[in-house]
Order: sequence, then structure tokens, then C-alpha cells
Amino acid sequence: MEFRIAKTEFLRGLRLAQGIADRKSTMPMLANVLLRTQGKNQLLVAATDLNVSLTAELKSHNASDGGITLGAKALYELIANAPGDEVTLKRADNHWAEIKSAKVTYRIVGMPDRDFPKVPDHREATYATVESAVLREMIERTLFSVCNDETRFHLNGVFFESDGSKCRMVSTDGHRLSKVERTVANGPKLSAGVIIPKKGLLEIKKVLEQGASAKLTVKTPHVFLVEDDIAIAVKLIDAQFPPYDQVIPRDHKKIITVDRLRLIDALRRAQLMSSETRGVKIAATREGVTVTSDNPDLGEVREELEAEYDGEPIAIGFNPKYVVELLGQMTSDQVTVALGGELDPGLIRPLTGDDYLGVVMPMRI
Repeated sequence: MEFRIAKTEFLRGLRLAQGIADRKSTMPMLANVLLRTQGKNQLLVAATDLNVSLTAELKSHNASDGGITLGAKALYELIANAPGDEVTLKRADNHWAEIKSAKVTYRIVGMPDRDFPKVPDHREATYATVESAVLREMIERTLFSVCNDETRFHLNGVFFESDGSKCRMVSTDGHRLSKVERTVANGPKLSAGVIIPKKGLLEIKKVLEQGASAKLTVKTPHVFLVEDDIAIAVKLIDAQFPPYDQVIPRDHKKIITVDRLRLIDALRRAQLMSSETRGVKIAATREGVTVTSDNPDLGEVREELEAEYDGEPIAIGFNPKYVVELLGQMTSDQVTVALGGELDPGLIRPLTGDDYLGVVMPMRI
């Protein structure tokens, strides 16, 4: 096996592959990237951790056929730091690889390509074309509230629903929830929602940064995304996502309208005086909003904000980190905070023009 490839082209595949290859696995092969020539002018680059798989079909000049697997991280760093614009890679005896670039020659140890796990075939599915920017934004606005507790695996991803015209993503960690909905003409049609794991979404997001549009489909047990010559397959979480609609308040009558950036700044200042067990108190009257926090070990802070509110006085405690992260995903100048009682979750959404919302559970104050 021997091929010649432009350094930038090689790095395009290796950059994504080394993020997926699993260096912590008990299977050494999963830390490797597969390189296999296809015909005279194509190189297959593949990586998998058995849950997320990537294939990239790159332009190359192939002198002889064959394949090899090499350590993904080491290969990426060698090529990234190679001096020339072109790289020649040749398989030597005992699965070693000889890599030449300008006047530098590397020799690195590899493993046989026949032992590399089979990656899911993306070519058998029927795809819908989606705007990369829309899908990327939906992922960004829900990824932060995914649960990181692996014992609650049904919450370790983002719930994705699509009826062919509207796509929806929802995530929750039990303390807060975020939900975004977008109109996607001729989008994928799913009979039921699916849970896409966090790592898979992080890798999908990287692929979406490559171009203006991508092809998407769900073919159980995988979701496939194809962008030009790069395909990614993510194994879905086989679990039941909680009925999130029951968590989103429908009848909160106490609505505060406030400047988003002012509220973020006030909460960050109050957070400096809060602790994990004591949240930040938001109190609303017809005169405006007061944000307070006190900590017996540090002291206390009180800040008054201008806001629109015409209900009965109310005070509620929140974890400021959760509210700040949610507000950071919004772009409107003004937001509304809808409240019920002091033990009811708060519903936060942009005042205008955005089908996005967040729910934050209260803390006792």
C-alpha cells in the first residue's frame, strides 16, 4: 500500500477522526484510524469508538492498494507538524508505516486493517437535506443542559423529534431543561423521537462546520449525517426520554420582563456570594426586580434592576449558574421570566422572535 495526498486534505479527515478514536478503551484498535486506498484516487479514513463512527473519502494519488491502521492522535500530530504541502505514506513490513513529507521521514508502528471494526454503512439510507447552521445552532442551544450522570443514561443525550417540517431538540439534567424548535422544510420524518448521545452531537457539530448544508437521517439504531465526502454515524441511546411537556409550565401568570444582559451581570455578581446549597434570590414587585444572595462565610449582595412586572410580590431562589447558561443561549435584548409559586419551576424565554425556552427548577431560600 502506498499513496500520496495533500497535507491539508489529509488533515481534514484526521482532525475529525482523532476526536472520535477512543484512547481509553481496553481495545487498542479503537485508538487507531483506518487508512485504506480505494481505486486510484481515493483514500478512506475511518475511526470509531463503537458508538460514534466516521468515514472520510479523501482525494489522493494511490500507487498501490491496501490498508493499515495507525494511532489516530499521533498520526494527526505528525501530519499537522510535517513541513511539506504533500505527504507520501507507504506500508512497510510488520505493519509499520513510512511517512515522507519534504525532507522528513517518519516510521511509525501500526496494526493490520483487517482487525478494524466494521463501521455502519451510511449509503443504504434515505436522507433529508438540512441547513448546517440551523442544525448546529439547535445542538449548541441544548447541549449545555444534557445530564452528565452516567447512571441516568436516558438523560445523557438530546431528544430529537422531526415531523418533516419542524425539528425539535430537548435536553434536561433534572434541574433545568432547554427546548428549541425550528422550521426545516423537507426535513427528516420520524415516527418517534430519538435520543442522540452527547459525544455524538459534539462530533456532528464539528462536521456541520465544514459546509452550508448536510444530509441527515435516522435509521435505527443510528443517526447518520453526511456532509460532502464525510459521513458520521452515531448510535442512539436505547431508552425512554421523560415526557418533557409535563415539565414546561403552561399557566404561570406572574411574568417579569427584564433586560437579558443586565440580568446575566446581576446573577454573576450574586453568584460570587452564593454557595452550592444556597441559591440566588430573585424578588419581583411593581417597582422592579431585586437580586440578592447571602453566604454566612462570605457576606451578602443586593442589586436592583429595572423590570416590567404588574403582579403580586414574589420571591424565588435559583441556582444562578443554570439561569446564566440559559440566558447565554438567547440573543434577544429582553427576556421574560414566568413564575408560579416559590416552589414552581421558572419558565424563561426570549421576549420576541425565537422559538426557544428554558425551564429552571427552584431552590429553597
